[in-house]
Amino acid sequence: MENLLPAGNREALERAIACGADAVYLGYSAFSARAGAGNFDEQALKEAVALAHLHHVRVHVTVNTLIKDSEMEAAMQVISMLASLHVDAVLIQDLGLLRMVRRCYPGLPVHASTQMTIHNASGVRLMKQLGVTRVVLARECSLQEIRRCCEQGIEIEVFGHGAQCVCVSGQCLFSSAIGGRSGNRGRCAQPCRLQYTFSGEKGAWLSPRDVCLRDDLDSLQSAGVDSVKMEGRLKRPEYVSVVASVYRNGLDSLEAGQFRKADPGEREALDQIFQRGGFMRGYSQGCEDAAVIDPEHVSHTGVRLGTVRSVHAMLAEVLLEKKLNDQDELQFGGRGGEMIYAGPSVEAGSAAKVRLRPGLRVQPGDPVMRLTSSEQLRQAMAVPLPQIRVSGELIAYPGREIVLRLSDDTVSAEVTGPVLEPATSRALSEEDARRSLGKMGDTPFVLETLKVRTEQAFVPVSVLNQLRRQALDALTRARIAAFEREAGCIQPADAYQTHRDGCPEKVVVSHAAGATHDCGNALAVWEPLDYRPEALEKGMAELKAGSWFMLPMFCEENTLQMLHDFVHRHQEHLGGVMLNNVGQLGLQWPLRIAAGPGIPVMNRRAWQFLEEAGCSFAVLSQELDRSEVCELTDGNESLLVPAYGRMQLMLLKHCPARTVLGCRTGHAECTLCDRNDARSLKGKTLKDRLGVEWPLERVRLPEGCMVRLMDARILDLRKEVQTEGRHGFFVMNTSAQEASQHTQGHWKSPVL
Repeated sequence: MENLLPAGNREALERAIACGADAVYLGYSAFSARAGAGNFDEQALKEAVALAHLHHVRVHVTVNTLIKDSEMEAAMQVISMLASLHVDAVLIQDLGLLRMVRRCYPGLPVHASTQMTIHNASGVRLMKQLGVTRVVLARECSLQEIRRCCEQGIEIEVFGHGAQCVCVSGQCLFSSAIGGRSGNRGRCAQPCRLQYTFSGEKGAWLSPRDVCLRDDLDSLQSAGVDSVKMEGRLKRPEYVSVVASVYRNGLDSLEAGQFRKADPGEREALDQIFQRGGFMRGYSQGCEDAAVIDPEHVSHTGVRLGTVRSVHAMLAEVLLEKKLNDQDELQFGGRGGEMIYAGPSVEAGSAAKVRLRPGLRVQPGDPVMRLTSSEQLRQAMAVPLPQIRVSGELIAYPGREIVLRLSDDTVSAEVTGPVLEPATSRALSEEDARRSLGKMGDTPFVLETLKVRTEQAFVPVSVLNQLRRQALDALTRARIAAFEREAGCIQPADAYQTHRDGCPEKVVVSHAAGATHDCGNALAVWEPLDYRPEALEKGMAELKAGSWFMLPMFCEENTLQMLHDFVHRHQEHLGGVMLNNVGQLGLQWPLRIAAGPGIPVMNRRAWQFLEEAGCSFAVLSQELDRSEVCELTDGNESLLVPAYGRMQLMLLKHCPARTVLGCRTGHAECTLCDRNDARSLKGKTLKDRLGVEWPLERVRLPEGCMVRLMDARILDLRKEVQTEGRHGFFVMNTSAQEASQHTQGHWKSPVL
């Protein structure tokens, strides 16, 4: 399996290479889902690719934001530049950009970003059909789903270590809705890390623990995973160094056929460099609810260093459990109270005198945590870039050109020098040749073996030095060139064409099947909140003939196949199917299809992709501003504007109600809501620090519930839509009673 490391800047890239990365992923200065990372401009990226390829480390570049229509030309210029630099893959979320790249650069490997929300075998099959070479699966996949995805004949990458988004990959609008900073465009403000109140309990109910699958690499390999991805483009280079090394050890032992779990030193290294109150093993290893969320810790908690034994004025005596070093960052009391220790090293088991910074309140018995270890950071930065071992052959005979050949395990280079003269006094010896040619200087090369073929030839040292420099330059170019491929460059022949076969003027979504009878002339869409077979059959009996059926944003392959069979059985009664995940295009549906909110459409090319896939109409992204909506809908009758209702801002795999109760197992079998238990999610909200309440709503699936976090406000843009003459608008589910209760809460979208 590939050890895939983040490289937020040049230093992090070097640490990844030094510590065992097989590949790195990094961002260009535009269109990267981590806009806050250092990222790389064109020159820096060119140098980064050359350095990585010199060390035979692959480079994957993220172009994984949603692209606005006005940005598509610039995005394609970035793709052109990346193709010319021979990057090993580009990661893409936007369907329009995917369509353009596959047509214009057919030889450029494309990875479907986790932001594309591919999470089951049908979605993976679709990506394979589209020419995508790898799928980065959504982080919510179970090991069983991962295994099914790996059986589809395409590379599969899974998330292995680090911070995890709480929302289903690619479906978060929370940051965008509350502050205009879109997580889908690389600017997430992380509202998930804030405190909320649920059922009277205050905590970070949306803040997941960091994932650590170091001890589960064998299960991922058995499932067929090709690449294990470490999170951290916003982390310091030392973090990359530590994580790369620990996972390299595990992967090497796995490859040797004797898998070894992390030893105590490796576990402590991971704990020390970054974690939030301890790690979890992720959804792939069966973590649920309270095992996923840590409501107490949203930032790094470090490792326990010792306990305060006494305090005198501004001097604390700390009984140490681990060695204390100068410049270690300490935290007293487990929360707040950070300071940098300045003083001599003190061994574990001893008592250290720590001078406290002014204003720091410390009491005897307080735990002392070490947030950063100066020694760990020093060691992480001290690991040198790996040496490239080469073998050489020198041919030096009088009357012939001198020849030097250098080779590594994969490529070789040959250079020639002047015709040599016979030696009159001192002929070239093997020792002389080795002494001069072995001086590799500050290059990454080291001469391991040298074969010298000579006979009474005079070779000046300057000639040997020149040959060595030329041969190393040639070998460097050859190693880098080994990664070059022809990406192709085909000018797009197809012009954008608008779709004009008639889209509904209004589409109304209802959770209650019986409510579809009240939708008048609007196209009625039934979006169940319970997708279990018995609930679907009951709803179908109440559904108005000709109504459409909306699929869930996220479901396992077995559930998707069950829904596919359900649609086939009831195709005479249904009018169409509204897809809610791009992967659902991977199945053949017997009715008309359309793209719902779970398939973001932010540009014309994205709609063209969906139109070619058979969609009759689509819902525009809720993150577009007024002018962008007007431009996209001008003359295009197939794009609906989200105009009224309560928006879904997050789709959660964990249940806050079960999390508060401390439940770590039994998610799929939970019946709290079915039994109307007072402790259930029903009717509950998350209240933020400003007193705003965000409603929660469950979506019941056969494999367990997903939870929708809904907007606290009701969107109402009906007048704007009608006034500006756009053809159709999309009404999200909001009952009349609920709307009347929120007349003061109607709002103009921050982006419209």
